[in-house]
Amino acid sequence: MNHVLAATRNYKNERPDARQFKDRIYEAINRYFTENHLSKQANTQMYVKLLVGFIWWTASFSLLFTLDASLVGFIGLYVFHMFSQLYLQLNVAHDANHQSIFKSKALNNLFSHTFDMCGVSSYMWRELHHAQHHYVMNIHGEDENLVARGLFRFTKRTKFKFFHRFQHFYFFILYGLFSSDYILTKDFECFFFPHTEYLRRKKHPAIEYLKLFLFKFWYIGYMIIVPIAYLHYSVGFILALFFISHFAIGIIGATIIQITHPLHSSEFPESKGEYDNFVYHVFATTADYSVNSSIANWCFGGLHLHVIHHLSPSICHTHYAVLTEKIKAIAKEFHVPYRVNKTMLDAIKDHYLQLKKLSSPIEA
Repeated sequence: MNHVLAATRNYKNERPDARQFKDRIYEAINRYFTENHLSKQANTQMYVKLLVGFIWWTASFSLLFTLDASLVGFIGLYVFHMFSQLYLQLNVAHDANHQSIFKSKALNNLFSHTFDMCGVSSYMWRELHHAQHHYVMNIHGEDENLVARGLFRFTKRTKFKFFHRFQHFYFFILYGLFSSDYILTKDFECFFFPHTEYLRRKKHPAIEYLKLFLFKFWYIGYMIIVPIAYLHYSVGFILALFFISHFAIGIIGATIIQITHPLHSSEFPESKGEYDNFVYHVFATTADYSVNSSIANWCFGGLHLHVIHHLSPSICHTHYAVLTEKIKAIAKEFHVPYRVNKTMLDAIKDHYLQLKKLSSPIEA
């Protein structure tokens, strides 16, 4: 079940010690690194994860096209390779795009192309994620994560549509389309048919248009065209395998991401001005889950420890577990609600309750 420290909404613009709370949070974070003589970037665990991720991707990619496998073997390798892409996106690409793996900006920029290697424009991901999510969480009209093509009603301010009545039933199905939609549609839409005022005003560098098409061609080429042209599988079989595999990683990836913000237990402010400072905004709109899970800590790229991520996105995610305990203790001391779900299933339930609540036109 969801657990919130302190029941009152006393983190809003009424706290005389607001600045003190913010300062204590960042002092604790900085002190951890200075006292332990640690870098905020990658540690040994992160380098191991980098090694595992790229060995997994490279080995599965190589075997996919060199091993004379049976039909069942090919399907297994294809799906296995697809999961290497999900692992790299969660554990490497996300950190690299936040400049949190290496001290060198150039190295981070190089590894940020892990997204492009997996079919997603790293440039457009940054434009959506950094500018339209990280500092406007749960704000209707500003947070990109709440848009979802209008297929979901995450906040009361979202106009009710008749199909929202069923959103708590169909959300898993549509989450399964998250990955393939991003690769085949959303990137192109954001470049050529922008859906937000920010993107409409944005002038994209010419090189990013070139990279968009080159990497899309590369990805579609090796995931679809090569198996058809050179391995002689039928078009229908490869397309079915492609979309089914993406459906599997889409459900997992979208769920990992979505169960940290649009929750029944979260706040949905009208603007950032509702809070004394950004730290309060983070604690009000963001929730952790599976804090003590070794599986989540290894596989989810720190996205389940989302409070510390929004407080300090430039810190490598392999430091999050220790830092979460520190900020949780300070929040308790200042009587600031810290939102956390014990398990991933609890977080999904919390998300489900929000969708169900807003599936009624009465909630407007």
